[in-house]
Amino acid sequence: MSSFASISTLSEFLLQAQTQYTVFDLGRGIRKLNNHTFFEWENQKAPCAFPRQNHAWFCVVFWNKKLSEERYIWFIKLPLDEKGLMISASLQQFIDIITQALGKELEHTQDSQAQLPQNPYVFTPSQQQLADCNAHIKKELSVDSRNNAQAMAYLYAPNAIKDPQAWAALSLQDIADFVIHPHPTYKTDDAFQTLIANNLHAYAPAVQNCLFASLESVEISKTLSQALINFHQYACDPNLAALCLRAMSFKPHLLSINYVVQLLSADVNTKAISGGSTNDNMQDNKKSVYRLDLETCVVIAGRYWQVLNNEQSLPIFMHKVALIDSSYELFKGLYTDLVKIPETRDTLLCFIRQTERSKEVSNAIGALFAAS
Repeated sequence: MSSFASISTLSEFLLQAQTQYTVFDLGRGIRKLNNHTFFEWENQKAPCAFPRQNHAWFCVVFWNKKLSEERYIWFIKLPLDEKGLMISASLQQFIDIITQALGKELEHTQDSQAQLPQNPYVFTPSQQQLADCNAHIKKELSVDSRNNAQAMAYLYAPNAIKDPQAWAALSLQDIADFVIHPHPTYKTDDAFQTLIANNLHAYAPAVQNCLFASLESVEISKTLSQALINFHQYACDPNLAALCLRAMSFKPHLLSINYVVQLLSADVNTKAISGGSTNDNMQDNKKSVYRLDLETCVVIAGRYWQVLNNEQSLPIFMHKVALIDSSYELFKGLYTDLVKIPETRDTLLCFIRQTERSKEVSNAIGALFAAS
């Protein structure tokens, strides 16, 4: 245990224990992190890029081939300060917990399950998130475990399946593997995603729901982006529409970015947003402003923050958010979320100091300061 006494980061602990490891960021989608980037975050050299609820969320996978083929997974969340930097005291406390509980076992015992004791830094992912993480891990480690061939046939060719309930045999893991770790017969991601695009409307709504959720952690091709945009335009279910919009958000294609900009700017009354005078048509313009519903606003703030990182789109977005909820709870929540993202922090701080703004935004900012 003494060899762990001076360890202050999780990276050091895993290396000292002679393991190989991979870290995925789970804050906003699932992204594999470069180990050097993770080490810099641990040492407060840079802010965590994808914070959520004042925490950084990680899936840590590690293994030691000399001892076992077993791979272990930890889901951990670490608190951040106002600038998005890991709080060193909390990180050290977590390191102390795992070194005291697992130090010797992780280093020497082949059959150790590497189970962490209950502590405030571990969390249980949702079933969807767990399935997506497993698919990413299997892809990263070149592990293929597709066992449900009959059900998977539905995903590849739903129109060729005569049984209308064939989709019910699919598990979340089947769909996640299909999306994230496609069959090697598809030589390119574009070819595979064209298959999804062509089948998109043929899938059962329950399958679409899970499919969109898994796509949220995959870079989308131009063809699939256009198919998802078309789907979103005519979606009647607000929840499915929000999931569809999220499905395009991982390294979004220019088509998707332009589409989100169109959602923001459609029928905008620029005088109202800038704080100028209104006219007789203002009531009609208010109706169009409300087309950006609560679910869509949450998705744009949480997944398309890059689109808001400028002085043109941010005031439009915040004005529409202020109109949605007269209590301004949505405004306060989304502002608090966006200001914690390193990429948008400066833009949000500048926005809050602007003097030219709509009455609704002024009232919302007042409510924000009152809550603070």
